[in-house]
Amino acid sequence: MDAAVIVPAYNEAESLARCLAPFESQPVELVVVVGGDDGTEQVARETPFVDTVVRSDEGGAGAARNRGAAAATAPILLFTDADTVVPDDWVRLHLRHYADDDVVGVGGPARPLEDSLKHRVLFKLLSDYWYRVSWPLGFVQQPGFNCSFRAGAFEAAGGFDEDIPFMEDTELSLRMKDYGRIVYDADSCVSTSARREADEGYLSLFAKYVRGYANHYILRREFDAEYF
Repeated sequence: MDAAVIVPAYNEAESLARCLAPFESQPVELVVVVGGDDGTEQVARETPFVDTVVRSDEGGAGAARNRGAAAATAPILLFTDADTVVPDDWVRLHLRHYADDDVVGVGGPARPLEDSLKHRVLFKLLSDYWYRVSWPLGFVQQPGFNCSFRAGAFEAAGGFDEDIPFMEDTELSLRMKDYGRIVYDADSCVSTSARREADEGYLSLFAKYVRGYANHYILRREFDAEYF
């Protein structure tokens, strides 16, 4: 297989089957990293086209993604989340960029699963247009629910930093720039839950990202557990 898809799923029994369904028709090595106690592991193990189920209860999403990557054997690693639904050609859209040997990573935008004008507008601004503006300036931020890497470069970079609780996907994206080119593919749009934005608020989340960039690019601080 050319690609492995890694899905971290912590207490996602209700959403996991919907997330996995598009991969039944896409030729991938499917790895699900499960945690929690709500039956998520049972859903993963009962899905016939899941190749590998890995248990990871500690360390958060970054640690779960690293466990999944370690279990995968394919040369290209794609990552999405259990509360996300990818299009039927998502794997193909990512893989086409790796025909260029200089490409080490691909990222793409998202739209909300929830049918709300507020969510649709803000997702378009913050999960698409913001990327289109910031990536050419060097502010690369492959979202954890829609990203991929060459396995060799991912391993050389050390994978996701398991010590930071937030923005670990962006932190890895910034490190991956040292290994090659990272492509933004506006066509590979996924649908993901807006529950985090609804719970914390768009302004609060955006302020965290602004502080993160200011710390890294202006104050030149290294990412660590106290970064935010």
